[in-house]
Amino acid sequence: MLRSSSRVLLLTGLLGLGLGGCIQPVHQPTIGGQSRVATELAQVSVDRIDGYLGYQLKSELDFLLTGGNAPTAGGRYVLKVKTQQSKASSIIDASTGRAQIATLQIEAVYVLVDQQQGGRIRASGKTFASASFDRSQLRFATLRAERDAEEKVAKSLAERLRIIISAALARDSATGAGNAVPQLNPPDPDQPSAEPGDES
Repeated sequence: MLRSSSRVLLLTGLLGLGLGGCIQPVHQPTIGGQSRVATELAQVSVDRIDGYLGYQLKSELDFLLTGGNAPTAGGRYVLKVKTQQSKASSIIDASTGRAQIATLQIEAVYVLVDQQQGGRIRASGKTFASASFDRSQLRFATLRAERDAEEKVAKSLAERLRIIISAALARDSATGAGNAVPQLNPPDPDQPSAEPGDES
């Protein structure tokens, strides 16, 4: 009985060790102290994005992709992003008929291009984020609240895009440079989808 229990424990331990070697975290450090994906992310240059939201989004992406270092200029990859925003009123003041709370919805169309492989598309698609803000009778207060919402959405979009790009680069690293990775047709950055929320 004791031998059979020991045998089961030994087999369980060996199985655990075997499975442990199959799982590798995306950001697992290498001998040099930095993961492969982190090194690849640092090679992503973010193209200029129009508008105040675009400026905030690019700043957030530059920070997240480089780990706080200086933005990469002329890196291996180029990330192109085009945003489109819409506003929806959620609460209306019955006495004045004015919206008290509005929701800012932002859709981002992105394309990640590998310049070392002849402009090969490593990832493309769209993602979205939204944030609510108070609308005051004071115009300046409303504008300030809307700017704060834009900054909040920019952070959320930057985090989503970083996850998407990390997954795309990690997938390529796992399959190896010699294996073909399915390419996606690039969406037209000048004509993003008209309905925020259709994420792919």
